[in-house]
This record gives sequence, C-alpha cells and structure tokens, in this order.
Amino acid sequence: MSLPLRISGTIASRGFAEGPLQVLSAAAPTFRPVDSPEAEARALRDAKARAIAELQGLAATTAGPGADMIEFQIAMLEDDALTEVTFASIASGTGAGAAWTSTLDEQIEAYEAAEDEYFRARSADLTDIRDRVLRALSRTPDLEVHPGSILTGDDMTPSQFLAIDWVNGGGIALRRGSTTSHVAMLARSRGVPMLVG
Repeated sequence: MSLPLRISGTIASRGFAEGPLQVLSAAAPTFRPVDSPEAEARALRDAKARAIAELQGLAATTAGPGADMIEFQIAMLEDDALTEVTFASIASGTGAGAAWTSTLDEQIEAYEAAEDEYFRARSADLTDIRDRVLRALSRTPDLEVHPGSILTGDDMTPSQFLAIDWVNGGGIALRRGSTTSHVAMLARSRGVPMLVG
C-alpha cells in the first residue's frame, strides 16, 4: 500500500477541495513555416482579432474584478503601440510567433521589474495575452478542464481561471504563483481553495 503524497505550500485562498489532479499544460503551440512578411502580418492581425473576440465572450459572462482584468487585456490588444515593434520585426523577416513572443517578453520583463505593485501585478495580464494570441496564431485549443479537478502546474493566468466553471468545486495548487496575484484575488472572491509555492 502506497502512502499519500503530501505537499505543502502557502495558502492563497482558504478552503478545502478534493478531486482528481489535473495538470495545467496546454499543448505547445506549433507554427507553420514562416511565410512572406505580408502573410505573417496578416496572420498576427487575425490571431489578435480572434483573441479579442474570445476575451469579449469571456467578459460578457464575468463581473467584478475579473471583468476589469479582461477589459484591460482587450485594451492592451487593441493598442497599436504594443504591436508596432512586432510588425516592424515581421517586416524584416521574423515570423509572427517569434516577433510577438519577443515583444511581449520584453514588456513582461519591464512590468515585472516595476517598483509599483500595480504594474508588477499587470505582468500576469501580459503573459495571458501573449499566450492567448500564440494559441490563436497556431490554432492550438485551450486546455479542457474537468469539473471538480484540483488544477496544478507552474502558474495560472487570470483568463484561464475565469474560463473555468467552479460551480462543481475544484481547487488550485501552483508551484509558483503568489498570494497577491490576480488569480489569488479571483480565487478568494469565488471561494476557490488555492495553494502557491
């Protein structure tokens, strides 16, 4: 008879959850070979439009702080200043996926290094939109979450949390994460038990 595995962490949202363990790892995006700069720019514009439409659909069913987070993400995706560097990189021959990743990674690093806690917290939103556009660009489906599961992985994005129907229970146990993250705040507001670290 094997003994149960015990893992300890920091409580980000109090409560008790019991259920099957599900690993938070969506399929890695796969990209087609790099096409002409015009085709790559068009592919990125289409991916951004799909990402915005997905977020608008999520916003329509979300209220409170979650809705504010989604609105921020939509505003960021609609801001041409964010993608100016990306399209310049595409024009010089870089693929849409690599150009988008490079631009967003720079922005994420800048937000994470900010002294202001508000900006540091917003880095999760940038990670979220980076990954959502990459999934749209590669046509990679979102992870399907089984109701009542205990979700585990390195971290979780705010839109991943908001897309889950928590009515059947469930919980979160992350290797990274933070008690002050947006996901932790959402988990507390919805009574979803969550451990980080």
